[in-house]
Amino acid sequence: MLRCLAPLIALSALAQVPPMPPRSQWETPAMKQAQSLSDSTASASKDWLTVAERSSFRETGDYAETVAFYRRLEKSSPLAKLIEFGKTAEGRALLVLVASKDKAFTPESARRTAKPVVLLQNGIHAGENGGKDAAMMLLRDVLITKKRAALLEHSIILSIAVFNADGHERPSPYNRINENGPNRMGFRVTAQRLNLNRDYVKADTPEMRAWLRLYSVWLPDMLIDNHVTDGSDVQYDATIAAHTEQDIAPQVGAWAGHSYLPRLFSELDKLGHITGWYVDGRLPSGALTVMTASPRYSTGYAAAHNRAALLIETHSLKSFRTRTWSHFDIMAVTLEAMASSGKALRQASIDADLAMQAIKPGVKVFLEGTPDGPGEPYIARRLKSETYRSPISPAPVVRYLPELQNDNVTLVRTLKPKLAPAAPAGYIVPAAWTSVIDLLKAHGIRTEPLTKRASGEFTWTRFQSVQFAPMPFEGRFPVRAFETLETRREGIIPTNSVWVPVAQPAGKLAMHILEPDAPDSAVRWGFFQSIFEQKEYFSDYVFVPYAEAMLAADASLRKEFEQAVATDPTLDSNARARLTWLYRRSPYQEPDKDIYPVLRLDAKPN
Repeated sequence: MLRCLAPLIALSALAQVPPMPPRSQWETPAMKQAQSLSDSTASASKDWLTVAERSSFRETGDYAETVAFYRRLEKSSPLAKLIEFGKTAEGRALLVLVASKDKAFTPESARRTAKPVVLLQNGIHAGENGGKDAAMMLLRDVLITKKRAALLEHSIILSIAVFNADGHERPSPYNRINENGPNRMGFRVTAQRLNLNRDYVKADTPEMRAWLRLYSVWLPDMLIDNHVTDGSDVQYDATIAAHTEQDIAPQVGAWAGHSYLPRLFSELDKLGHITGWYVDGRLPSGALTVMTASPRYSTGYAAAHNRAALLIETHSLKSFRTRTWSHFDIMAVTLEAMASSGKALRQASIDADLAMQAIKPGVKVFLEGTPDGPGEPYIARRLKSETYRSPISPAPVVRYLPELQNDNVTLVRTLKPKLAPAAPAGYIVPAAWTSVIDLLKAHGIRTEPLTKRASGEFTWTRFQSVQFAPMPFEGRFPVRAFETLETRREGIIPTNSVWVPVAQPAGKLAMHILEPDAPDSAVRWGFFQSIFEQKEYFSDYVFVPYAEAMLAADASLRKEFEQAVATDPTLDSNARARLTWLYRRSPYQEPDKDIYPVLRLDAKPN
């Protein structure tokens, strides 16, 4: 017991050292003024001010205060309805507010309005503050003061109060050393220590399972995911990422790339923001690359569902007030854009779903790409820096200076294919793999039960050279790498297996889950780990006589064995390895080991 308490006692002593919030070396007058926040506060009565406003943006309210604000919005406006869409691991209610001029508070009634649905998502990382408070102020401007009531003329707004509510209720001034306020902030991950923004595909958390139910029935045309980014001190108050290339339906990508994003940058510039792309890497040429998210992340998941999404990363070193201002204006400008391009966005969503629903076997589907292309001129708005030596660190430490450094660089936002398999007509998932079938259903993917047993010759995928992650990642030991070999043999499709057609709106997402090579496939996330395990074993004294008979009966096997022993040092020196090599080529080897139980077929079985 004393050993268990020791770390807590040590932490208590260290907590006597007060937090030292980092501060950006550069904020513009416009950032400090945060005009839209000032205007919003000035238009509201005192009893409608948020905790952040009342504390001059030194504090943020707890979950109960946030929920109380949302409940007041619902009670005070006939255009708002608060819906509980699930519960957290600790039992807190997860809430989304629907704001609609037409009182379209269900997905069905929303679709009848023909207006785009915009989902504001706050607090997926509960320590990354600003989006939550900005959304509360923006909703107040729409529903209470009516200062921005016009935003409901052309869109329906959904706003999740706090997605990671359990993490939000673990506040501390020490949760995020890289973030400049508020004084106390929530924790990054859930009560189960899982990161929701890595959980979209595997859906291990009750929070994400609830979110998937919400998302798959509403299928919002636009998702805005509010985050705060760490990193070097820069001029930007916010950086953004959105899918515009082959990794999203071309109809939706064209809307984002040609209509939405140019307007967003232009309007934010007019409002005094310094907004840039969320840069995620650098090519050997030196060119910078923007983030390309797989479906484990919010924007990648929306893209797999043929929907637009925007990642907002306000900068952690800017003040909490400045960050809230950035979130506020980006959400407001996006909603304002619906007046001129909302109909086009809604139509793009519809057209993308119809195109996926009509896809034919053999058509290549882009599942993963890597940055590539000549790029475009870009000004990286940085700050100058220097280094100094600290007595506690052998390496030089960076110190940023309040001096601008604008670097002319090349930015690559285009992609080349890395994985673009031909679409099958569909997949067969045997009934025994209940966790995978449940996962598909949780994502809103249509499945059809097969009432009859089928047999025939099928193409199966065998895994080779499988490597597992040496450490857990998000509660799992993912399959890090493998090779595949297709083999044609007789097999059986058991009764109650499910057929997963690719020709459906969520067909691309189905491929992301069921194509083993996809970056967030069910194979990679460990849903099929047991196929890699040997379940029966042999005793040497029993198998050696049989192995000798195998080699005597099959000259080609003997030649292959001798060549393997001559070229593989492990076989040369390890007797058990030699026998295992032979055992795996014997009739005693389990026929389904390393075999992917999911079939991809060009026609539904009769």
